[in-house]
Amino acid sequence: MKTRNLLYANKLVLAVMFSAFCSISFSQTGYKKVFKYDDYRADWALVKTNSGTYGFIDRYGNSVVPPVYTKIEKFEFHDNELALVKNVSGAYGFLNRDGVEVIKAIYWSKNEAIEHLKKYKSE
Repeated sequence: MKTRNLLYANKLVLAVMFSAFCSISFSQTGYKKVFKYDDYRADWALVKTNSGTYGFIDRYGNSVVPPVYTKIEKFEFHDNELALVKNVSGAYGFLNRDGVEVIKAIYWSKNEAIEHLKKYKSE
């Protein structure tokens, strides 16, 4: 009887420890993947949520660009100051290096958004 109770207690302790570990590990970020810092911008990391959307966090884990995009390209437009984004509705726009959507994601094709970028450059 003591052996069975001890075995049950050990299993219970292991289950609680595993549950606590998982809660700490996965709830800290809430992200499926955190990409390498500084690939897109200094001190930022691209993150992917469990639902497949992307955004950016800083080195402290704070969200600087909410993960509402299905695609974020590198900052390679407008003298490397803007990044092309695609939102969950499928529309394209551009983010600046401050994380602000300077050209709203309202264009239904990548080419249409790039055409609007030409107007933005001349402003």
